[in-house]
Parts: sequence; C-alpha cells; structure tokens
Amino acid sequence: MAYFHSYAAIRSAFPESAWLPIAPLKDWGYLGVNFFFAISGYVICLVVSKTSFTLRSFVIKRLFRLYPMYWVAMAIVLGLIGLGKYPAQPVGHFLYSMTLLPQHGAPAYDVSWTLEREMVFYALAAAIVPFGGVRALALTLAGLAVLGWQLGNPWSFHLVSTTQADFLAGVLVFLGSGVFRNIGSAVPIATGLVLLTYTRSHDFPFATPICMAIALVGMVNLRLPWHRQPFRLLVLAGDASYSIYLLHYIVFLIAAMASVRLGFTLPTWVCEPFRFAAIAACCLISYLTWRVIERPMIRLGDQLSRTRSVKVQPA
Repeated sequence: MAYFHSYAAIRSAFPESAWLPIAPLKDWGYLGVNFFFAISGYVICLVVSKTSFTLRSFVIKRLFRLYPMYWVAMAIVLGLIGLGKYPAQPVGHFLYSMTLLPQHGAPAYDVSWTLEREMVFYALAAAIVPFGGVRALALTLAGLAVLGWQLGNPWSFHLVSTTQADFLAGVLVFLGSGVFRNIGSAVPIATGLVLLTYTRSHDFPFATPICMAIALVGMVNLRLPWHRQPFRLLVLAGDASYSIYLLHYIVFLIAAMASVRLGFTLPTWVCEPFRFAAIAACCLISYLTWRVIERPMIRLGDQLSRTRSVKVQPA
C-alpha cells in the first residue's frame, strides 16, 4: 500500500515520463487493504475466541491500540491543512472523523476509511463470538457480504458490504487452521498469487477475498528464523505496520513539499531513488513512533484491561 501511494512523493518534482514503477505494485497495490482486512479477521478471531476474553478488556485494548497513534496522525494532518498542503475540512467533519465511527462519505484523513470498517468488524466480533462462536461470526459476515453484493453496498454504517468478505477470509482461515496446517506455506502462497493475477483480467464475485484467504493460509504456516536477519527486519516492519499505514501518505506529502523547496529541477534519474528514500524514511519514522507512542500505549491498555475497579466499603 505504501508503494501504491508513493506517487504522492514524486509527482511534484518529476514528470510522469521519469517514473519507472514496479508494475504489479503500481497497478494492484490497493489490494493490500484487502489482505489487511483478512489478517485482521484471523487475528481478531484469535483474540475473541480465548476463554479469558472479556468485552471490557477487548474494548480497552482496541482503544489504546488504535486511537493514540491515529490522533497523532490527525494532528499532523491538521498542521498540513493549516499550511494549505491538505484539503481543508469542516470542523465538525474533522472532529467526527477522529472518532473512527462510520460515516457516509470520505473521512477527513482519506486513509482512515479502512479503520472505520475495522471498528465495525470489531463490534461484530465482540458481539457475536462470545455467544455464538466463530462459526456464527463467519455466517454473519457471509450474509452481510452477499447482501452487500446483491444491493450494491448501500449505506448501512458499513454493515451490509462486500468488505465483510475480506474479514470473512481471515475468519475462515482461522476456522480451518487445524486442517490447513498440514499443507505448508509454499503451495497456498503461490496458488493465491497466481489466482490473484488471473482474476485481474478474469474477475468473478468475491475473487479477491478468495485469493487472500488462500495466500493467508500460506502466511500463517510460514516458518522462518524470524530472529535472524534479514527476516528480523520484516518483524520490525510488522511491528511498525500500523504507523506505516497511518503515516506513509503524510511522509510522501512532506517529501513532495521538500522536493519543491529545493529550488532547482532534479535530474530525472533521481526519481526512483527519491521514491525509495521516501519509503525508507516512512519506515524509519514509523518504527520510532512504534517505540515512542504505540508500544507504551499498548502496554498501558494491557495494564488497564487487567485492572479491576475496587469497591470502596462504607465506613
């Protein structure tokens, strides 16, 4: 997704003729959101299906996981709006967008549209799984997705929507994890990618969630020495992935602003190195925000979720 949006870093300083993009990432990078939803479906099932699950703990942890870093990103967006580098927003719209509650239309910060869908999925999982189990969640998501497909995704607070099929992909992988464990990682990853490539020109209903589910089976089964390099870098990128998602477009806008302020025309051969330098800067900044903001807030949320209110006995 970061590479897909990286055009924002280079469009001000370089003509399109200088761009040498990686075609699959340029054309299909937006599908990273679908895979993100599928991963979320799998991970949330791991959380809500635990015997120790409580609604109170789940809500507290989700709040401290999502909102602190999101509000930091929104504060930066507000600064960009003040500088005239980001579209101005009505005050009410901006404040409502900070809640991540469903809204009919784009949020004040464009990339947070996915987080609104995440919040709806969290609510469904928290409401259904403790009483009906993961299978009931899967049936609900399937019904909402099919209905959304039939009705053309009407405004329904993001409930009746084909997006639910992406979350369903992860839920189904969770349900079949015992069986899928025996098929390894290489075959499902390769099959998912080949099928995804095929469906770009031979599409059919729910093709993308199906491809994501197959690929996710392989990712779940992947066994690598994650503590060693270069795999350790992938772990660090995974830790910082939420910050990367929130900050990448902001970093690219600032990179574009910096390139304009240089005051001279950059040679065209600098275009792609500049693109990757912006991506690297985004990863570095995001890792720092993970260490300084995200991780302390996650720990605080964990502590608060374990703290029970103490009733004061009357004297």
